Amino acid sequence: MLRRIINLVFRRRHYWRSASFDEVAELYVSRIIMVFAINMINLFAAVYLYKLGYSIVFIAGLYAALYLMKVPASVLIAKYAAYYGPKHGILAANIIRIPAMIAFAFVPEYGIPAVIVFGVLQQLSAAMYDMCFTIDFSKVKHALHAGKEIGTMSIIEKFAKMLSPLVGGVIATIYGPHTLVVIACVLFVVSALPLFRSVEPTPTRMKLKFSGFPWRLSRPTLLSESVVGFDFIASGVVWTLFVALFIFGQLGDSVYSALGALASLGVLVSMVASWTFGKIIDRRKGDVLLASGTYVNVLLHLFRPFVSTPAGVVGVNMVNETATSAYAMPFLRAVFDVADNSGSRITYMMFMQMTLNLGSALACALLALGAWLLGERSGLMLIFFVAAAYQLIMLTSTRQAK
Repeated sequence: MLRRIINLVFRRRHYWRSASFDEVAELYVSRIIMVFAINMINLFAAVYLYKLGYSIVFIAGLYAALYLMKVPASVLIAKYAAYYGPKHGILAANIIRIPAMIAFAFVPEYGIPAVIVFGVLQQLSAAMYDMCFTIDFSKVKHALHAGKEIGTMSIIEKFAKMLSPLVGGVIATIYGPHTLVVIACVLFVVSALPLFRSVEPTPTRMKLKFSGFPWRLSRPTLLSESVVGFDFIASGVVWTLFVALFIFGQLGDSVYSALGALASLGVLVSMVASWTFGKIIDRRKGDVLLASGTYVNVLLHLFRPFVSTPAGVVGVNMVNETATSAYAMPFLRAVFDVADNSGSRITYMMFMQMTLNLGSALACALLALGAWLLGERSGLMLIFFVAAAYQLIMLTSTRQAK
């Protein structure tokens, strides 16, 4: 049914495609289900671990180790995608998430061993899914109208992100996090099924190509991708912990539904912006959009430590979603352009995954160090200030975002 709706809404607007629209529709359907499943769990994972008695130093240190683990794992994932194809990689990633979710459900009973199993499998699955999905989308998107398709994908993701934290928060509050695990496991499998209505978009039985890799062309986006990873931790894990502990700390288990509702409000505002941003990108004004989003995000990070009310959280979430879309969408267009021109699509995406996780690992390591030396609240606040400065690296990709 989702696929029929997407075809009815978007097919007439995509008559110019040289590839089958079904290939993009399949990605849209798969993505909305996957994002829904992921965000039901991810938003609350760190808060859940903290409520079970694990310190911020432990949580941040564990996350840092897991993100570092994903750097060498990216090579194996890229080889798998090159040999079997990105769609098979997405299916494998979704299957790996199921034992990860089961381990998450047993954290209260088995403690650190279950946390480690959950973390390792969850992060490996995330790395495989992100790389394979990006490879697939970069191949089937239309070169001249990529902005529209990125905008559509962004709207679909935001729709899922708007509903999933709210639904997940209510379920976690009423029935407990264990129920979320069962629902998420089903959705992980279902999300991969639409992709296999068509063949793999890239040749299979291939090997990674390192000889002649275009480092000069790729360097700006590779460097900027570490910003995406750092900002993901600052705006996601760190901000969620800060809000849960120091703004909604008195709510008890109701904090899950409160966090979900506020996250959904923030996403709702940015959905309209995503469509407009896609058109701006196709008009070759992506560099202006990227710079504007970057500067707004810098100011927002500087403002986060001083938020103390639910109204302030709502405002930050709204601005954050819009500002992130403003810099992330033209940057993603630049990434796809580099992938198309590199002659080494999968190898390039592998290096992008590496720098993404290095940025996330750096943020987590700084959080662990800051919380250990300065205390939990000051450690969280420190990351926001560092993120503001680190965000400026994104400007190195301005020229490629045109």
